[in-house]
Amino acid sequence: MTNEQLKGFIAKALDDMKAKAEEMGIQGVAAASVLNKGEDVDWIGEMKVVGTPYKLKEGWNLVAIAWSKCGEVIATKADSGNPDHNKIMGELGFVGGAYDEYEGCKMAFAFSGATSEEDLEVAKYGIEKIKGYMSEEKGIINKDQFIQIALVVDDIQKAAKAWSTLLGIEQPDIWMNHMRSNPGFPYLYRGKDVPCDVQMCVINMGSWALELHQIDNTPSTFREFQDKHAFGVHHLGFEVGDDRDKVIQFLKDMGYDVDRTLGVYPGSSWTIVDTEDDLGVNLNIKPVR
Repeated sequence: MTNEQLKGFIAKALDDMKAKAEEMGIQGVAAASVLNKGEDVDWIGEMKVVGTPYKLKEGWNLVAIAWSKCGEVIATKADSGNPDHNKIMGELGFVGGAYDEYEGCKMAFAFSGATSEEDLEVAKYGIEKIKGYMSEEKGIINKDQFIQIALVVDDIQKAAKAWSTLLGIEQPDIWMNHMRSNPGFPYLYRGKDVPCDVQMCVINMGSWALELHQIDNTPSTFREFQDKHAFGVHHLGFEVGDDRDKVIQFLKDMGYDVDRTLGVYPGSSWTIVDTEDDLGVNLNIKPVR
């Protein structure tokens, strides 16, 4: 899970804490800090103000108190306000900071502005919400959604004949795929309208398909692959249905370039995501095959 993803989850959990505080009729400051799995010192912190960040008559700076609670939680790996804990400089010893760990992440959440019990309730609510968001995003692609292996080959006639001989099937048809934008149906490579022609054929492998591609010299995701690797597996394809945008956003949040290729055609689309440096192969995300 990337830090960018965690930032998004923290923001959503803080919105939930704000809604919870408003439901309870309390005001104050919600603060959250998370240490990603594998990190040592770089905690990610955000806060959300509910109503007012101060109680001027009482002389309380709720922002400072909320972060002090988080600081105590981070130092002790326990809920704040433990009377057996010897406070260190900067800690105020208030109840209302909560600690938890999930999927290798360490989490410090706090609320300041109401009673100790109410503050702690909101803090723990935030932790449960972020754990839920983190859980939802696990396994964003289902292995049963796998539909395609695409190969870049040097001689598609030779490759198609060899595959048909190997599999004991009739040699598949080969055709020229003219990839270009049409009104309402864009085709973009690296965000630019760059048409190209690709010879291809499809071999039905049951629940998935083997695609062969022979390319021209026009810039394309396949030409980029061939220039870098010569020939081989260009991408794996997954059919994700209505979750297409969610999957693309997830991959984008992970830091992958989702603009390697976008092709839209009647009834569906294909999006090549640049994942080969990490996964060893690119991904093709399709709503419908």
